[in-house]
Amino acid sequence: MVRYSAGGQATSTYELLVKFDPHGLHDAAKAWKALGHAVESTGERHRNQVNGPLCQGWEGDDAIAALPFMVKTEQQLDIVRTESEAAALVLNTVADRMYQAQTNLINAVNRAVDAGLVVSATGVVDLPPDHNDPDAQEARRKLAAERKGFQDRIDTALKDAETASEQGHNALVRLSANTLDPSRANGSLAEAKSAAAGALKDLGLVDPYIPDGKDPAKNAAWWNGLTQDQRETYLALNAAKIGNLDGLPATVRDEANRLVLDQKIDAMMVGSPSTFGLDQAAYDKRKAALTEIKKKLEETADTKDESKQMFLLAIEPEAHGGDGRAIVATGNPDKATHTAVFVPGTNTDLNGVPGQIDHVRRLQDAAKGSTKAGETVSVISYLGYDAPESIPGAASPTRGIDGADDMRRFSNGLRVSHGEPKTHLTYVAHSYGSFAVGVAASEGGGLHADDIIALGSPGMGVGNADRLNIDPDHVWIGEASNDLTRLAFSTTLGVSPHTWGFGGHNIVIDTQDHGGYWNPGSESLLNQAKIIANQQPTTTAKELPLAGNVPR
Repeated sequence: MVRYSAGGQATSTYELLVKFDPHGLHDAAKAWKALGHAVESTGERHRNQVNGPLCQGWEGDDAIAALPFMVKTEQQLDIVRTESEAAALVLNTVADRMYQAQTNLINAVNRAVDAGLVVSATGVVDLPPDHNDPDAQEARRKLAAERKGFQDRIDTALKDAETASEQGHNALVRLSANTLDPSRANGSLAEAKSAAAGALKDLGLVDPYIPDGKDPAKNAAWWNGLTQDQRETYLALNAAKIGNLDGLPATVRDEANRLVLDQKIDAMMVGSPSTFGLDQAAYDKRKAALTEIKKKLEETADTKDESKQMFLLAIEPEAHGGDGRAIVATGNPDKATHTAVFVPGTNTDLNGVPGQIDHVRRLQDAAKGSTKAGETVSVISYLGYDAPESIPGAASPTRGIDGADDMRRFSNGLRVSHGEPKTHLTYVAHSYGSFAVGVAASEGGGLHADDIIALGSPGMGVGNADRLNIDPDHVWIGEASNDLTRLAFSTTLGVSPHTWGFGGHNIVIDTQDHGGYWNPGSESLLNQAKIIANQQPTTTAKELPLAGNVPR
């Protein structure tokens, strides 16, 4: 192939490849990486110092006019970050492939010359001049037979270089779309994600290596082995997979999942129910849930105290048949002295996550009051399993059994990401959530928890607390006197854990009904707080099986 220089002179692909210097592309990639890093830092400051604070309580005409613009600014920073990382990866990949093609070319040329052949300025291999020496004809015939092999190697190197150049061109063209057009209200972030994915596909980089996620320790080892540049690329271009890796730092998962959340919201703003396989009601419900989760996360955006910040550890609105999956921590669990995981029960889905966030923040505040000086608390809202949608559905053990592996992996991931000294880990389970926790704790090595609290439990899937892979003296049961779960004894979910024979300890509950265990100022809430803080709660006697299964 012949190309033309700026001066109009013909230049062959061979000449270009021989002179190719990969440093130019690598330097350009570094500049794109620097831009991506800069907008990432700017976006974080914008979220924490501008959007977050102003979204809390700013009202009136000025707010109505300004807030959408500020949200758009944050979105545009995400777009630049995504496309900058993609451009850097494209340039580095093309540079490496071109350099490899150049190496192959030079090796082929040198070996051809060493064999006695001649290579022209355009890469054509030929025999040396024939001096009609009869003694040299046999050697010349052998050389002629070898010529094609050398020519094929040179041609292959040239073709590889042209392919890399063409793929790089196509990939970069994808990233040149006007996604920052200020007239576009929505869809730009989703388009940038699609463009980046398309660019990687053009280069055959569809599936970069990421652990399968089954082993949190291996996940962490993989992440720790990456350079900072590699981490930034994975975060920008593979956010959904990174955000789901148990064992990675909470700050990393939060960064990835917030980008995923923004992409999901943006896609829904320009999509339609049919795009997502939903009816109108389910579509509106999901969109509202994601928007409210984002607003809730912004409530602590301006705080510098990690114990008060929120961390989005998972967000998958499509999971569990559309009920969704979301895990949110208040306080950094990687640095907390005490960590509690709250597992909700029946009829909890993505729309209930904002309320669950309020719930764990109240639980965290209560637990802080029972800690020693210098200790910190993180409480996690865990909607990581498919909670039943109804009371009849809660009679089946299937949902709890299906979610057990994921819960154990998440718990193990908390241990891995926190490291030594270990955090004091408590599971606080309510309603059907206590069955899910019981199943997860009783099998596969358990949850590695220090304490387990079961509130309003219809059964924990085991007949005795000593089956939970934990000291039964650290299993705590709370049951309101009029909680209707008392009627659930001897069902498929197991025996009532607050009755004699189950083991563990009953804590004093002074609240009423199935949802009153967290009433402010109650002893019910205080006892949970004490357990989370590794303090002794106020206990009461276990109840007789028959009398204990009658609400009163």
